[in-house]
Amino acid sequence: MKLTNQQIAQIEETLVLNGVVYDDIKIELIDHIASEIEAEAMSEAKPFEIILKEVFDKWKPQLKPTSHNLLLGYGFLAPKIISDKFADDKKKELFVAGITVCMLTFLILLIKNKFQSASILSSIVFVLQTTSVLGALSMTSARLFVLNSKAKTTYLFWFKKNFYLILLYGLLIGFGFFPILPANKIIEIKVGSLIVTLAYLFLIFGNLKLFYKHFQFEKKLSFTKP
Repeated sequence: MKLTNQQIAQIEETLVLNGVVYDDIKIELIDHIASEIEAEAMSEAKPFEIILKEVFDKWKPQLKPTSHNLLLGYGFLAPKIISDKFADDKKKELFVAGITVCMLTFLILLIKNKFQSASILSSIVFVLQTTSVLGALSMTSARLFVLNSKAKTTYLFWFKKNFYLILLYGLLIGFGFFPILPANKIIEIKVGSLIVTLAYLFLIFGNLKLFYKHFQFEKKLSFTKP
């Protein structure tokens, strides 16, 4: 049994009513649920509406509203399948961020101890500051680009949610709240400020990656629509 467009639309509507509003997850779930319904219809002669209800009863635990307050923030609530995906992504992001920032911090401190050169340290700081500025400008441009975006994805959700916090973070660094090099000791490094700056760069990179994924999904979606 091949489902009609109207039946597919009914599956989509039921998912939206259960809180599945992000297109990237919605399309994936529609495909899974439609396949289950088609398989069920081939084995048992039942009306579509009954099979639809039976299949959604199986999916009910995955559609139950769930929160991960520590990882996703208090007040965030979404179907379990979405909430769990967000939480898993956040865990991976924190793990990779921790490893990356620690490795880069160690590398910069190693260079500082090996060369003891004020010019090399100044060059490193200049590269970090320039990259921060370029990253912030790129992220702002991306934010303007998605203002009229029609697709609603998990990537865009997190991009927008992180945007203002990262922007504030960047302004604090830009106005000198976290100077990497003390003014009176040009061959020393403030490790805490270095870690903050590297973490900021990682956040910018992560947010731009989310924008790119959203852009790719929207582009793919435009090709598949009639």
